[in-house]
Amino acid sequence: MGRYQRGYIYTAFGAFHVRYRLEAIVDGQLVRKQHSKRLCAKDKQHPSPSHKSVRRLCDEFMATVNAQVPGTPEPEAFTVASFWELTYWPYVQKECKPSTYQGYKQVWDLHLKPHFGTKTLREYRTHHGSVFLTSLKSTLGHRTIQHIKSLCSGIFTHAINVGYIETNPWHDAKVLGKTIAPGKTKHYTLDEIENIIGALVNHVDCQLIMALAFFLGLRKGEIDALQWDDIDGGYVHIKRNIVRGIITTPKTKKSVRSLPLIQPVLGLLVMWRDKCKPDAVRVFDRSLITHARKTIQPTLTKAKLEWKGFHAGRRGLGTALRQITGNSTAGRDVLGHEDEAITKEHYEGQLPEVALMGLKMLEAKTVSK
Repeated sequence: MGRYQRGYIYTAFGAFHVRYRLEAIVDGQLVRKQHSKRLCAKDKQHPSPSHKSVRRLCDEFMATVNAQVPGTPEPEAFTVASFWELTYWPYVQKECKPSTYQGYKQVWDLHLKPHFGTKTLREYRTHHGSVFLTSLKSTLGHRTIQHIKSLCSGIFTHAINVGYIETNPWHDAKVLGKTIAPGKTKHYTLDEIENIIGALVNHVDCQLIMALAFFLGLRKGEIDALQWDDIDGGYVHIKRNIVRGIITTPKTKKSVRSLPLIQPVLGLLVMWRDKCKPDAVRVFDRSLITHARKTIQPTLTKAKLEWKGFHAGRRGLGTALRQITGNSTAGRDVLGHEDEAITKEHYEGQLPEVALMGLKMLEAKTVSK
């Protein structure tokens, strides 16, 4: 099934034309060929490409293209790779967040494109998937393999829903044997984050970044996207996210949240605001990756402190809130998770014997030093 198209209207030889594409098999490969159709002459009734009369003619013609999809190959000839390129990849780009579809693209290019090769959707079987997953178990962890399987299943489920196949061969595919146990994720303790902020004493912007990551649990993209207008009334309001340079909405609905500005975040924020231009829009004019590479990591290496990444701050806060409250509810809400299970599984590590006594007590402890 081809993609829905509106068509591109352009002017040539005193008339308006519409450009569109159709799928066809050429030398055994599925390709998309460009076509064009004359719509009408350019005149008083049809003065410009955007005029409603021209757009109506285009829509009427494109309706026949979208309904008939001439040149589309029979489902038996549709390879998995062609389905990805022409149907599934455009679909996820439209429906998913950049962080999601870019992750899919990485998995596809690295693992799935070589695996599927020239196999068609209809000839692919469950045992193909099981053998493939099993071949990955010696080099990839359980979670990574599950991500790969999930994407494969999503591709074939979509193929079912658009009429190419009747069943999903990935439903029963599995790894035959044990996979590599997931490694222990790292998180910062309160002492570690205080030492890090202390080491960055000559870089208040980097101090603030690390404080936002640990004391408020902001994601890297949320810190990157933070604007001065998002901070008012003693709160920081999380409204947007940046993923690989693309501004988007926060990861989930729960990620849209307002967090109180406790110390030492507030003190560092005031110090950094004084150093910024009055008309600055973004809190940080450089990406966090640049801050880490040029300043944070070299400074911590010199101070003989371990760099665990920005996300270790969120894990540290999740762990602290679990110790404080005895449950995962606070961590779920502060970190912006949809489900407590996510907080429990990935964001609660083991703290030293002395438990933190609460965010306000945490704040008091840092201020008193």
